Amino acid sequence: MKAFFVLAALLVIASTGYGQMTTMGTFTGDVTADGWSLNGGSGTRTHTVFVKFAKAFPKTPMVSLSLTSYDGAAGKDGNVRVSVKADQITREGFAVIVSTWGDSRVAGVAGNYIAHSTK
Repeated sequence: MKAFFVLAALLVIASTGYGQMTTMGTFTGDVTADGWSLNGGSGTRTHTVFVKFAKAFPKTPMVSLSLTSYDGAAGKDGNVRVSVKADQITREGFAVIVSTWGDSRVAGVAGNYIAHSTK
């Protein structure tokens, strides 16, 4: 986690002199969200968390995600399954797609993002 913030700080410093824009933030999703279906059932299940940037980018940025928290339980086979990916990236924001599969149960996730673009 410390490495994430060091990298983010370096990107922000580098971006100020080279016509680049960088922003970072957090995302969360859990059982209290409308439509959350990751805490039961089986097979592939997904939930989408939408993130809006405080300021729109001049062009579509690249987005990197890191998972910082996971609240869930392994399936009957003992495996823990969760993934997060950035999707539907625009100048104004993006969607975090949280997925699980098998019979793993996910009650919540949290993470960080870094969005970066040249101007």
